[in-house]
Amino acid sequence: MREKISASTVNLQSIGVYLPSGRASNLACTEKFGVTRFFLEEKLGVVERAVKKEEETTSDLCLSAFQSLQGEQPVDLQQIQLVAVVTQNPDMKIPYTAAIVHQKLGVNKSCMTFDIGQGCAGYTHALTICTALMERLHFDHALLFTCDPYSNIVDPHDKDTALLFGDAASVSYLARGGAGYQLLDADFGTAPNSYTCLRCQDTLTMDGREVFTHAVREAPKSIQNVLTRNQLTLADIDLFLLHQGSKKVVEYIQKTLAIPAEKAPFAIQSYGNTVSSSIPLLLQEPLRQKQHTRVLLSGFGVGFSWGSCLLEFTQ
Repeated sequence: MREKISASTVNLQSIGVYLPSGRASNLACTEKFGVTRFFLEEKLGVVERAVKKEEETTSDLCLSAFQSLQGEQPVDLQQIQLVAVVTQNPDMKIPYTAAIVHQKLGVNKSCMTFDIGQGCAGYTHALTICTALMERLHFDHALLFTCDPYSNIVDPHDKDTALLFGDAASVSYLARGGAGYQLLDADFGTAPNSYTCLRCQDTLTMDGREVFTHAVREAPKSIQNVLTRNQLTLADIDLFLLHQGSKKVVEYIQKTLAIPAEKAPFAIQSYGNTVSSSIPLLLQEPLRQKQHTRVLLSGFGVGFSWGSCLLEFTQ
């Protein structure tokens, strides 16, 4: 096992989120898909899904998240040195969406921009990448966006995907010199011969059973790797924020690790699986309230890949 990474001096200081006001009811689809209310509430865990307006683009959703961030902690855009966007659903094939967000925000030209197409494990990957870049290049201010509007690619007649995914966006402000969550360590992996479990040519296809199998096998081991490397136990972690793939997968991982249910929340009943935005949507409130010292994030999905991040609140 490799040694743990050196603690970062960059902090995750605030998060802005955007959930479109539009909703699509899953309860109205029970007859169409031959499912029960019990299945929707207790297995899938999604009763209604957030749906963006048809004309809203990924960059539009990112800007709405940024407006929310400005209400949390005003950011001087002329100080931003890095803009990254986690998305598999860019505004267009060329250019990458971070360049469009950069333009729409009016960020200064001395700013690195790039996209990461990592899906449900994207936030943990991008948080680690952005933190490492900031440390290596001595950046002081960065914006990390997530936005995967799957309503653009889901087949409304596909039972495996049409009931699950919702639209959302988030932006995380990373900086030095303020209170926030510091990245202490991270663990990543990609399962061989697994990329076919989630694919998209024209529309999304998903092998739900294979995705579930990979998630419940790999996520607990990744979490344990981080804990062992840092000489911590499950009891030392105040909050576990697991990718909100479905109620069944979150509960299975929680029970496999014997984590108290209140430490591993499930909260997507009214908006759905928001892919790369699911973890920052959960993390916003604990960060705002400064109520948890140690938080462990675990994302898993497309690839099939996974990533776990250990965060610690610091002044």
